[in-house]
Amino acid sequence: MTAVGASDARVFWTGLAVTDLRALERAPLDPRHGFALPDRVEGVEGVPLVRTLVAIAEVLGDDGVAVGTDGSLARETLEAMGAALTSGAPAASAGAAVEALRLARALAEAAGLIERRQGRLRLTVAGRRVLEVEGVEAAFPRLVRAWARRPVGPRTRLAEALHALWPLTVLLLHRFGGRWLSVRLYVDAMAEIAPAAVAAASEPGEDAGFEAFANAYVAESLLRFGAFFGLVEVHLDDDDGDEDAAILTTPLLAAALPLIVPQAPAAAAFEDWDGPRENAATAVNRELSAALGEQAFESDDELRAFVGDFMMRRNAAPLDEFDGLSADRMHRLLTAPFEAHDVLVIVDPPRKVPEAPLLHLVLDLAEALGDAGLKATATGNLPRAYVQEAAARYRAAGWRADPLDALERIRTEPDFRDLHVARHVARMAGLVRLHRGRWHLTQAYRRAIARHGAAGAYPPLFRAFVQRYAWSSADGYPDLSIIQASWAFSLLLLHRYGHGWRDGGFYADRFLRAYPVAVDEVEDAYRYLAWKKEPERAVRVAYELRVLERFAAFLGLADVERGRDPAIDGRVLRVRATPALASVVGFVGLG
Repeated sequence: MTAVGASDARVFWTGLAVTDLRALERAPLDPRHGFALPDRVEGVEGVPLVRTLVAIAEVLGDDGVAVGTDGSLARETLEAMGAALTSGAPAASAGAAVEALRLARALAEAAGLIERRQGRLRLTVAGRRVLEVEGVEAAFPRLVRAWARRPVGPRTRLAEALHALWPLTVLLLHRFGGRWLSVRLYVDAMAEIAPAAVAAASEPGEDAGFEAFANAYVAESLLRFGAFFGLVEVHLDDDDGDEDAAILTTPLLAAALPLIVPQAPAAAAFEDWDGPRENAATAVNRELSAALGEQAFESDDELRAFVGDFMMRRNAAPLDEFDGLSADRMHRLLTAPFEAHDVLVIVDPPRKVPEAPLLHLVLDLAEALGDAGLKATATGNLPRAYVQEAAARYRAAGWRADPLDALERIRTEPDFRDLHVARHVARMAGLVRLHRGRWHLTQAYRRAIARHGAAGAYPPLFRAFVQRYAWSSADGYPDLSIIQASWAFSLLLLHRYGHGWRDGGFYADRFLRAYPVAVDEVEDAYRYLAWKKEPERAVRVAYELRVLERFAAFLGLADVERGRDPAIDGRVLRVRATPALASVVGFVGLG
C-alpha cells in the first residue's frame, strides 16, 4: 500500500471533502454536517447492547439492587443479569457476559437511564419512561450519544486515541461495509489515517507497535462498538487460519447514523488498496499521454490549458453505460441529486398530486390523528384498532391486490407493511412525531397542507424516502446501497422509456450496465452462504423490488403489474411511468 500523509489519507479513505471531514470530526453528531442520529431507531430489539440493557433493567425492577461502596454489584446480581441476558439466546462465556454487562451499565449510566443513589443501582425516572413507555427504540440513540462522550475506561493513551477514531470508523463502514471485507482493510486504512494511534500502541523506547494497534482497534472499534451496537456482522477467522475475520454492515448503520454529506464511491479506493494508487487513473493517463504526444506547446500555461480542456471534454462526453449521460452528470446525480439543478429538478410542490399509496396512507393517518393524536403502543407503533381500519380503507382504495395482504392477517402495525413504512417515513420527514406516548401531527405538516393542500406533504415525504429511509431494511437481500443512491438515474430511465409498458428486467439491465459492481457486492455477501446462488439474479430482483415496486410505485411515479413466469419460476413485473412523474421530477436537457 502506498504511504500517504495522514491528512491526505483521511480524505482518501473516508471519501469526504476536506471541509466536510473537518466539520464532521469537530461535531460528529451535529445533524447539519455529521451523522443525523434520530430520536428513535427501529429494529434494535436484537442488538447485543439493547438486549444487555433490557437484562439489567429486568433485574433492577422497581426497587433497584444494592451496590458496594465502589459501585460494584454482588455476584448473585451479576448472575441474575447474566441469566436474563442469555435467556432464549445462545450461551456466552461468563467473561463475555460480564464484559457486556459492564459496558452496557456504564453507557446506561452516562445516558441517564440508570443511576447509583443511596447505595443502590436504580432506573432513573427518565430511564423508566424511556424503557417502559417510549421503548428501546428511544433508548438506543441515548446510548450512542453516551458512547460518543467516552464514559468507559481505562483512560490509557491508546484507549483515548482509539475512541477518538469512532467517527472515522463509521465513515469507513459507510463507504466499504456493504460487502464482506477482511478487517485488514479497516486496520490498514485506520493506520494510515491515524499514525498517532499506532504510535500510542508502542512500548516505551520501542518502535510503534502495529500489531498491538491492530488488535486493539479490532477489539475496541469493530467489535466493542460496531458489533455490540449492532452496526456490523462479524465472520470470525476459520479454524485453519486460511481466512481473516470479515465484517459486513447491517441496515442499522444507515438507520442510526445516516451520513448527511456526500461520500465518494468506494471503487477507486478498492483499486488502490489492491495495487499502486496510480492504477485508478491508468486509462485516463493513457488517453492523455496519447493526446499530448500529438501536440507541441510553447509554454506551461498552454500545456495546462490543453490538459484542462482535455479533462473537461472527457468528463462531459456521453457514455453508453450511463445511458448517454456524461461522467460528470452521472456523478452529480449519484452524489448530490437535489443540488444537480442542471440535470434534475424536483418540483416543490408538484404540479399534479401523485396518486401514491404513501401519500394516501399519510393523509389517512393525519385525519385520524387530528388535534388529539393517537396513543402509541408500548413499542411505539400505531394502535391496533386504527391499523385494522386503515388496512380496510387501503384495500378499498384498490392499492393492494396481493393475497398475502389478507386483512385477517393484519393485527399490529408491522403486519401492515405499507403503513409501517409510511409512518416511519412521515416521522423522518418531520410530519408526525411521538410525544409523551402519543402520535401527533407536527406544525410542519399543518403549514404544508395549509399552503398547498395534499401536494404540500409530498416533497418532504419524497426527500425522506430517498435520503433517510433504508430501502434495504426489509427484503433479505444484501445492502446494495447503490440501488438507493442511484434513485435519480432510475427515475431518468422511467422518464425516457416509461411511456409504455416494459418488463421490469429492462430497467434492471440498464442499472447493471451502469453499476456492474453490484454483482460483486452480492458475491461477497453470499461468500459464506453456500446455498445462495446466482448473484446477478439477486441484484435484478432486489432492484425491481426496491426501485420499481417499493419506490416508484409506492410514491405514485410508476404503475406496476405483478405476475409470475413458470418458465423461470420467478416473479416478473410490467412497468410504465405515471403522468405524475413529469410533474414531480424534471430533467434538464435530457431526452
